[in-house]
Amino acid sequence: MTSNKVVRVTSRADGIPSAANFAVADEVLPRCPEGGCLVEVIFAAVDPGMRGWLSRERNYMTVGDGEIMRANGVGRVVESRSAQYSAGDLVYGWLGWQQFAAASADDLLWKIDLADAPAEYWLSALGLNGLTAWVGIRHLGRVQAGDTVMVTTCAGGVGSIAGQLAKASGARVVGITGGDDKVSIATSEFGYDAALNYKGEGSLAEAVGRACPQGIDLFFDNTAGSIADAVFPALNTRARIIQCGTAAVSSWNPVPQGPRRERDVLTRRLSWQGFIVFDHFRVFDQAFAEIKGLIAGGDLHVRHEILEGLEHALGAIGHLYSGKNAGRLIIRP
Repeated sequence: MTSNKVVRVTSRADGIPSAANFAVADEVLPRCPEGGCLVEVIFAAVDPGMRGWLSRERNYMTVGDGEIMRANGVGRVVESRSAQYSAGDLVYGWLGWQQFAAASADDLLWKIDLADAPAEYWLSALGLNGLTAWVGIRHLGRVQAGDTVMVTTCAGGVGSIAGQLAKASGARVVGITGGDDKVSIATSEFGYDAALNYKGEGSLAEAVGRACPQGIDLFFDNTAGSIADAVFPALNTRARIIQCGTAAVSSWNPVPQGPRRERDVLTRRLSWQGFIVFDHFRVFDQAFAEIKGLIAGGDLHVRHEILEGLEHALGAIGHLYSGKNAGRLIIRP
């Protein structure tokens, strides 16, 4: 190979990024960097957080105009100038939406072993999806046997794993998702005790109350907005809220208006914590050990939807936010 197909950011996105914010280009194959590796990308991720990376608003991470779209990926080392990696090694890291990545030592996060799971699992259960779910449910949420746990986007890449981790800890797990088909998947495939369709008729808050008659002890929220508003009335005193995402908020400019929750936090002594998974590297080994054990025992189920070709990356974030994806959304360049 002498060329490299890449996806570059061309503009900031107002709301959910679309094809208009990207361009596909054929470029010269990059050289292997000093201390790094040239990696052939096998799979690249499509993540909800990408919306924030391309936003005009302040975010924990930004991908600038003209840059190759940042994304975690799984790849095979083609050439190495690093003592840590050899040609043929399979690696996980910041490889981007491209066919070949000139990866620095900081870009490559860890080696992967296909004996633990197939390559695509390293972008789902053993990638940032699984690690995010584990950090939120087990490390920060401190899930306990007997808890009632609520998870929004419960059939999604993170939510589906979060629910299974809570269930494996002895909790009763209820989810919220969009569509009767996803309700069925959440209960039959991901082990949820109950799931609710927020697009259904009637009051979502009332449906949450019926599904959680003893209240909610841990709320793992991927949505914010009106969906989260429907959950708050059911939170128990001293409930823990783990804010993982804000998928139900289409734009933060202007700041959306809604119910104020300060009095709920005060009077019910709620604990409400946001987190970024990269801040918790020190517990990743614990997470890997538990997740690998669940996979080996057949106790963790993951769905994958693989888009073939980088041209499909342009509309992939919109596809994800539409809720039409049939599993962890991945691109095969």
